[in-house]
Amino acid sequence: MPDVPIDESVLEGLRLLQRKGRPDIAKTVITLFLESAPRALNDLQTGAANHDTRLLHYASHVLKSSSAAVGAVRLSALCKQLEEIARTGSAPDAGKQVQEILRLYGQTDSALRAWYAAQG
Repeated sequence: MPDVPIDESVLEGLRLLQRKGRPDIAKTVITLFLESAPRALNDLQTGAANHDTRLLHYASHVLKSSSAAVGAVRLSALCKQLEEIARTGSAPDAGKQVQEILRLYGQTDSALRAWYAAQG
């Protein structure tokens, strides 16, 4: 897995789908991700604090999918790990995993905003 928060080739792939006169697909997907991720992150924190594996499973699943859509491969992989662990009904290290997801989300957020701004 690369050591960068986002795989820009995913965003460039979205740009290839762009049609003249239509809203920017890549920017739209980024905006939706940045607007929806905080709720999933909050749910992860709540789930870890309350040992709620159902909430951890749901929130990590949502964040896994949306992260992949914006090229946040590492974040998506971490969420997938937590999703699989939470699915078992026990997630003893969920707090540590959630903290790592939050840390990586911060890097991802910054990288996406920089990419978005560079597109003009």
